Amino acid sequence: MSEKFTVEVVTPKGVLLQKEVEEVVAPGVLGEFGVLIGHTPMLTFIKPGVLSYLENDRFTKFVVGTGFCEVLRDSVTVLVDEAYSAEEIDSAKAAQEVSDLERDLEGIDSATDPEQYEKTSTRLKVARAKVVLKSGISA
Repeated sequence: MSEKFTVEVVTPKGVLLQKEVEEVVAPGVLGEFGVLIGHTPMLTFIKPGVLSYLENDRFTKFVVGTGFCEVLRDSVTVLVDEAYSAEEIDSAKAAQEVSDLERDLEGIDSATDPEQYEKTSTRLKVARAKVVLKSGISA
């Protein structure tokens, strides 16, 4: 039995990642969860945060938005609305994005416009995850 399995991260723009890995750690809505080869199959929601995978004794991290994760015994498929590798995140832009979104969120009444409040709140969570990833702080 191989110790590796396939992980695939898919966004509306296409396949962002497809690799043979040893472990995946993902931000589920009920908390962070890890997957190894032979994991019990499951389907779960993904919340904005940092997704990482272990390949050749090194973790690589991505920021992901909301979506779903399907775990099978030999593969993990993550379908999210957005995802960013560490290399494509600019620290200054991410910090500015957090600041702008915090200001925007203060101006939205969650009672009168819950859809816009939720949308902006989710964007803010993704922006904060970008800052965390680039700062090297454990997420």
